[in-house]
Amino acid sequence: MKLTPATSCVRGRPSSRIVITSAIAVVVASVLLNGCSLFSTREPDSPITESGTFIQPDKPEQVVSNIQSAIAELNTLNYRRSLDQALDFRPTASADARSPVFGNWTRAQEEQYFSTLAAAAASGSGHSLLLNDQSFTIISDARFVLDATYVLTINHNRTDADTNLQGRLQWVIDKNSDGLWALTAWTDQELGNVSSWSDLKAVFIQ
Repeated sequence: MKLTPATSCVRGRPSSRIVITSAIAVVVASVLLNGCSLFSTREPDSPITESGTFIQPDKPEQVVSNIQSAIAELNTLNYRRSLDQALDFRPTASADARSPVFGNWTRAQEEQYFSTLAAAAASGSGHSLLLNDQSFTIISDARFVLDATYVLTINHNRTDADTNLQGRLQWVIDKNSDGLWALTAWTDQELGNVSSWSDLKAVFIQ
């Protein structure tokens, strides 16, 4: 019987290379077809922002709570969200007489003052707005009025303004067309000779 030459084993090697090469080609093609997203540009993640404490103001009392939280947290966004576009602020008589800044005080000035205040108090703590002797008056289904005395504590780093303010406030809170409430009118009144909220605003609007 004639033996098969040993060289036949050598001739079998090229075919195995072809099989391996073909398998690699299949894997590469599969990656290119099905995994092309690995090489594509990924959409950036949305930035993470701190929303703070804010309750959707479905009731007028929630506007008050939101402002108190915004002050405690120095949250400029939530402070702004609590104010009506047509905010009307009336300072104390003495603050108005001392400073001309209240001649055209709008929501823009209110936002500017609070942003400057928040920056100056960012390294402090214990900020708060305490409301005492609160009285809510229902004017209509879309208007409430809050009367209260206040103690405002803002531990800022300025030397030209007090950190504790006291006075009496009247807030008119109205319901907007979207059903949400906002602060629309604000009257500040002084109590004795202590610095008021109006005095604080006059300093930090500069």
